[in-house]
Amino acid sequence: MHRSTIVKSLSLAGVVLSLMSVGVPSASAATATAQTPVTTETTTTGNQTSNSTTDQPHVTEEPTDPVALYGNVNDTLIKLAGTKNTRDIGGYKTADGKWQIKKNRLIRSDNLNKINNNDKRILSADRHVTSIVDFRTDGQISGLPDQHIAGVDNTSISILGEKAYTDSIALSEEFSGDGGFYVQQLEFGQSAIQGYNRFLNMLLQNNFATLYHCSSGKDRTGIATVLIMTILGMDEKTITNDFMQSAQTGRTVKLSWLKEYFREIKTRYTTMDRYITNVIGFSRPQQEKMRAMYLVSADGLNLPYQENDQVAPTPAPAPTNPVPAPAKPAPVPAPTTKPTSEAAKPTNKPTVGHAADTAVPAAKPDKAPHKAKKVKGKITSSKKLNTKYVYHLKSNKKWFKDAHLQKLLGHTNKKYKRTTWKLTNVERIKIKSKTYTYYKVKDHAGHKAWILKAYVVKITTHTTDHHK
Repeated sequence: MHRSTIVKSLSLAGVVLSLMSVGVPSASAATATAQTPVTTETTTTGNQTSNSTTDQPHVTEEPTDPVALYGNVNDTLIKLAGTKNTRDIGGYKTADGKWQIKKNRLIRSDNLNKINNNDKRILSADRHVTSIVDFRTDGQISGLPDQHIAGVDNTSISILGEKAYTDSIALSEEFSGDGGFYVQQLEFGQSAIQGYNRFLNMLLQNNFATLYHCSSGKDRTGIATVLIMTILGMDEKTITNDFMQSAQTGRTVKLSWLKEYFREIKTRYTTMDRYITNVIGFSRPQQEKMRAMYLVSADGLNLPYQENDQVAPTPAPAPTNPVPAPAKPAPVPAPTTKPTSEAAKPTNKPTVGHAADTAVPAAKPDKAPHKAKKVKGKITSSKKLNTKYVYHLKSNKKWFKDAHLQKLLGHTNKKYKRTTWKLTNVERIKIKSKTYTYYKVKDHAGHKAWILKAYVVKITTHTTDHHK
């Protein structure tokens, strides 16, 4: 009896060792996986057995209420008759909450083999899709080709090279659990690196909507979305939520897959930014161009993205009277030439500095006022401030009577630099496609003027307004 027990134990051990060898699933295991509904998944891997104990982490990973944990996929889902996982990622906000992705510009999807004429109309007419990028292999495309949409360019970029594992086998058997598929195929695979580089560069050439997809719209498409949202400034939680929402469309995704993807990148490259720049080869200037193309302000005004204003406060709604009433200027010598009328429209770009912080002189300037320079500008936002007198001005910088940059008052000097100023207003002005920020400053005597943000220097953090 004892001998029989030993023999049975050795036989079971042999089966386990056989399943663990080289990480290749048996034909029967692959068949069983292929028959498994897409909403569930076997957790057998090259170093795990498929018993009730090893399946337990899979149960704990998938929450009983994914909507509460990851958000509702219906918030971004585009309902089409021929797809299950078509989503507009427009509306997602950057980590600082100041910017958001434009709507109808970036659409992720599963394959378009079954879309009907109404689906085509929705994508082309309602969603303005002019470019479709297919991440599938040639074999997958020939088996289930996309339906053609008139006036839309189709581009094939196989992220997995010439051949690909099927989703049911690659992600359920050999690569499940440890995220190996994401690391080996989607993160460091040469075809993926080159393919994603080409895709990101294509996004820089399209001023309308791009739809990108694979077979199920969750893995190759999911990682493409991770790269896009990372470049555009979303935080990891927002990116993860979008990735996990594919489960609500009947697709199988696991949090551990994405965690392993992030872990490997951070271990090797410290940050996603370095990975995108150094491995994918999408340069920082290219990333900045993408942000300019696909981001707008999150305040409801949809103002264009400006790199230099990333740390500026979210602009307030534009005032009904965009031109502020002329402030009382600091006393200055009588001008030698007749100043330009306040109503005159400016034409020349003013001198612009680099950093941010400045105010206006209250005493007589050391130089005679210059002839007013006309600068063509448009106020895009205005906000009142209530700071204490804790700012200095940089010396020898220009200040103006109003935010339209008319009636140049003169230049600051060392005397004004030592004076403390109070910030009373901030306005953003668009001049020749660039946006600049100006402060209205006031000294203890009540004299006011406008000056470029870069010319104001904050000397203490004690203010009643946290605007910086």
